[in-house]
Amino acid sequence: MRRIFVSLLVSSCLLISGLLPTALSYAENSTSNLPVVVEDAAVFYLVPHQLTAEINKSSLSLDSVSIKTAPLLKKNNHLYFPFKWLETVHLATIKWDAKTGSTWAEFDIENSVPFSSFRLMPNQSKIFRYEDGTMTALDEPIPKTFMKNDQLYIPASLLPKMGINYTWSNGVMHWVWNDKVVKALHPTYTTDKEKITFSALVQKEFGHAYLMVNTGHGGMTSSIGGSISTFKGKEKSIGKPIIINGQTFRRIEYSVELRPGPNPLEIHTNDKGSVKIMVHRKVLNPSSVPIRYNHPENEQDIRFTKPTQGYLRVQAGDPIAIAGVVTATYLESNEVSFGVAAFQNGDFVEVEKKTVIPLKQDKSFSGSVVIQKPGTYLVNILSPDVFVGGSSPYGSVKWAEIAVEVLPKTKKKP
Repeated sequence: MRRIFVSLLVSSCLLISGLLPTALSYAENSTSNLPVVVEDAAVFYLVPHQLTAEINKSSLSLDSVSIKTAPLLKKNNHLYFPFKWLETVHLATIKWDAKTGSTWAEFDIENSVPFSSFRLMPNQSKIFRYEDGTMTALDEPIPKTFMKNDQLYIPASLLPKMGINYTWSNGVMHWVWNDKVVKALHPTYTTDKEKITFSALVQKEFGHAYLMVNTGHGGMTSSIGGSISTFKGKEKSIGKPIIINGQTFRRIEYSVELRPGPNPLEIHTNDKGSVKIMVHRKVLNPSSVPIRYNHPENEQDIRFTKPTQGYLRVQAGDPIAIAGVVTATYLESNEVSFGVAAFQNGDFVEVEKKTVIPLKQDKSFSGSVVIQKPGTYLVNILSPDVFVGGSSPYGSVKWAEIAVEVLPKTKKKP
């Protein structure tokens, strides 16, 4: 495979060089050395940083560049640093709430950690959680915070909660952390194929990066073993681990079937970032597209007589007939329903009230839905109440879907 290098990432760093002067050179080196290939839709990598500060000195060193700051202090045998340092080193934005007198850090997406949900207050030996307008002190005590020269000082013992490792020796503190960088190299694809294959280059520390597909009624699910197994998602590691400057990467290849029209996908890692990919599938012959069942066994639960295909092009306001027979047993209700989800802002969102169709004595059904606005839609076929387990063991589930392209209504010629 032909290698290309990620000049786009370098350009992004150059654009923000005024904000991140100390990180620029390292980021350039990182991206220029990444072994990206044309099949890679995304790259997941770490950019390491380190901070050095001496006690009582009004400066710190960030990635070997000196920056003037409020000093590191020691009080009551505890080490303290200005909370504002998190902004100085581009880890977070410090926020203040005048009503509660509390301060908190909103961590950047590259450094997202649970600590963003905690708040601190001057002269307090507690961490607080803010929820629904109420401040609640957590049980765990901390060395008491304090103010000096309009700076809130917090104990260094909180740094591990922020994902930062630190050491303290001979009057010098060292921080070490990584920016988690996730970049879409090919955020959009267009194809007339029934499936698509692409890859991602993932640094080992990100763990498992897996592909998510849209459920068709809001939200995402794994392409392998998720709530719509008929997408037949596959993934595999390509080649041997790749070692660059002591860092280990692996290339993961993903393959998944596509709906007609837009397919919102996401390469996802647990708690370490994700990237969105949009694939547009063009269909030349709508009659060749079958109705998509959520799982192969759903074909034994319901059969359709109308429509006979899984992709329709209709005019706005025209009824879409849906008919068939339920062949599943052990039903807890005697009705099916049709839900309409519109493609909006990169997701399928339910926009119409569900159409409920009672089953006849032979468990057949016949009904229709009408969509008034042009656009891209999915009509989700929802089951009668069936056994789903849990505390509420019976409920309706999605059995199938029909993709619909609604065209503007054309006026009939007189």
